[in-house]
Amino acid sequence: MKSEYLDTPKKEIVKGVTENFIYGFLGSTLIVFISTGIDVAVLFSYMIYYFFLGRVVNRPKYVTSIGKFIVFPIPTSIGAFIGYKLAGMLSTMF
Repeated sequence: MKSEYLDTPKKEIVKGVTENFIYGFLGSTLIVFISTGIDVAVLFSYMIYYFFLGRVVNRPKYVTSIGKFIVFPIPTSIGAFIGYKLAGMLSTMF
């Protein structure tokens, strides 16, 4: 996995980490807004999530170990947790 990391352009890793973080973030904010029943936030979350989902689904599949075990699951989980916490704070404002 170390050689895969060294061989992969850093720009590609940063792009993958960023996209996966946003994907996890958007997915978890949607769940929080649905559970709190804030209809306007649910509508906007759905729209943003599905626009972004088109980008995630249409990208090339990860074929390396670094992509499958680090670049996808770790940033996605961190983004989901931060989205869950931030959406909870936002929902208390409404």
